[in-house]
Amino acid sequence: MRNQLLIVDAGIAIILAILLIVFSPGVAVTGMLALLVLAVCAVSPARSSRRRRRRGSVELRRAPR
Repeated sequence: MRNQLLIVDAGIAIILAILLIVFSPGVAVTGMLALLVLAVCAVSPARSSRRRRRRGSVELRRAPR
């Protein structure tokens, strides 16, 4: 099941990349959009790991006495 989802995600990404290259006004615009997507992808895991750390410390404070 997970492999099928990976294949579907990769297919969607390839189709969107082709459409972006074909319909964008220039390669520079495509490059800027690609950098924006990479930045969002880099921030997402860092944000979720920070949330996990906060939850863990809050649970330790609320431990029964």
